Amino acid sequence: MKDKVSGKEFAWYVFGGLFAVAGITLMIFGIIGHHMNVPLDNNFIKKAEEALISAIKAPFDFRIWGILLLLLGVIIISITLAYNAKKTDREVEKTIRRQQRINAGVEQKLEVKSAVEIIEEKPAIDVEPVKENK
Repeated sequence: MKDKVSGKEFAWYVFGGLFAVAGITLMIFGIIGHHMNVPLDNNFIKKAEEALISAIKAPFDFRIWGILLLLLGVIIISITLAYNAKKTDREVEKTIRRQQRINAGVEQKLEVKSAVEIIEEKPAIDVEPVKENK
């Protein structure tokens, strides 16, 4: 098993985690802004939400953007986890196969001089000449 996390893997986890945290934060602000008991003129969260909607020209409020960012973060983390798990499995299998080859050679005390051996043998089938009937 792999004990340490590589720098690339850690960076991808942090990158996905930042997206997920930003998504959760936006969802929380969207819920708080929707349920604040203050007039619309004093609701700074709703003002920021309206400014975002007019700037991007997309009808999504903070809650929708939060869900999208959270999903993007989860997808990034899931892909990173799956890729690195597969990579670790390949490395473990490679190490096991190598150890098995080493153990097989030690137990049988084989000495391989060449991987290719040329063998010249006569064919096992005897061929008799064909007699013609006239």
